[in-house]
Amino acid sequence: MGDVIWLLLRAVVALGCVLGLIWWGARRLTAGRTVRSGSEAHIMVVDRHTLARGSGVAVLAVGSRRLLVGFGDQQVSLLTELAPVIAPVLPAPGGEPPGPAGRQRAGPDTRPRRSRLEGSILHPQTWKDTMRALQDKTVRR
Repeated sequence: MGDVIWLLLRAVVALGCVLGLIWWGARRLTAGRTVRSGSEAHIMVVDRHTLARGSGVAVLAVGSRRLLVGFGDQQVSLLTELAPVIAPVLPAPGGEPPGPAGRQRAGPDTRPRRSRLEGSILHPQTWKDTMRALQDKTVRR
């Protein structure tokens, strides 16, 4: 009986070491990829429309610029640059005027926080978007 307990204890400790090593390695490999610098252009798909199987057009937001691109299976082409979007300078909460150079005065960060799961299969919004896309594909028109 003592040998069985000793064997189980060794197996649990070995499994814990392996899982810990995998976790540590994954954090070490992805640590540099999650940080964005302020000078890096943030690209976001504003809207897209499929024209045929595997091809379509999309509006991309790159900083304050908007680009209309065409995409296919083999390439992406810039069609035109749309009018830039200029964000209006709004007064700070409480009616305070903006600080120098149109910037808000320093205060608590009121930006919405992004979930660490955002964009992954574990995030609830991913499942909602998937269900909405499947419902759109299966609607009879």
